[in-house]
Amino acid sequence: MKTSQEFDVVSDDGVRLHAERWPAVGTDRPLVLGLHGITANRLGFLELIDELAGEVDFVAFDARGRGRSDKPADRAAYGHRRHAEDAAVILRNLGRPAAVVVGQSMGAWDGLQLAAHRPHLVGALVLADGGYFADLPAGVTPDDYVASVMGAGWQERLTAVLPSREVLLDAFKALRPFAVSWNDGLERMLLEGVEDVPEGGVRARCARVAAEVDAVDYFTPFGERPYVRRDLALVRCPVHLVRAERGFDLSPETSGPLLPEAAVEAFRAELPQLSVETVPGTNHYSVNFGRPGVVVLADAVRKALS
Repeated sequence: MKTSQEFDVVSDDGVRLHAERWPAVGTDRPLVLGLHGITANRLGFLELIDELAGEVDFVAFDARGRGRSDKPADRAAYGHRRHAEDAAVILRNLGRPAAVVVGQSMGAWDGLQLAAHRPHLVGALVLADGGYFADLPAGVTPDDYVASVMGAGWQERLTAVLPSREVLLDAFKALRPFAVSWNDGLERMLLEGVEDVPEGGVRARCARVAAEVDAVDYFTPFGERPYVRRDLALVRCPVHLVRAERGFDLSPETSGPLLPEAAVEAFRAELPQLSVETVPGTNHYSVNFGRPGVVVLADAVRKALS
């Protein structure tokens, strides 16, 4: 792994964001910005950074409520539009636009918002298994839907205290979606995502309020056309979706793809420039962290740059 530089940036509402830059080899290389998933952190791109092997300047930051960034208690401080504004602050601090924005899971929706409202800052988007949900069936609430996708009790897992980091890693290694894509980069991201508890043990660095709000923000305003869907009409840059065959894959109930074929077709209808690539044999995690998915993502970035 290349040497990196960590830095902090303060967003327009006073929230401190922790970021990291992995410089390219040589000068005048394009900038790639990584936007991570809902409970992840900036180190979720380590395998992709290695795969790109110094071809680009890569920057990622801990979304507010995650990692080493500030964690506001106010629920109004979160949401995809808010994360997009934070990304714009990072890019303005760097003094340059992103030639490509890679959005993993939640980061896909954040990246689309950035491209919609700050088009001069985004050359192209590469979405890693995220970016669109179809309308919910009658009688299904956003909370119901998120639980069906992420697994019941997912919020409680964010506040659970485990005895040690070793126990945490063993627990993740025992889960099928992580076992098939385990590598040093994934392990480093997971370890970065926990903190010591004063009374003993470790817990997630992801604030529960952040994940709860962001998990359902896509459906805002509920009962109407969600703002994230509405804003797709503002996206003009090329967009490439790298899709997993299966979903979170934590149980038979969560094995269906996060973006079923019907959702992909509806996504295309609303975003005509969308291109889609499905990586065989992957789930929502392995398409982002496992070797087959990372190779496809890196290739998508290179094509976007060319």
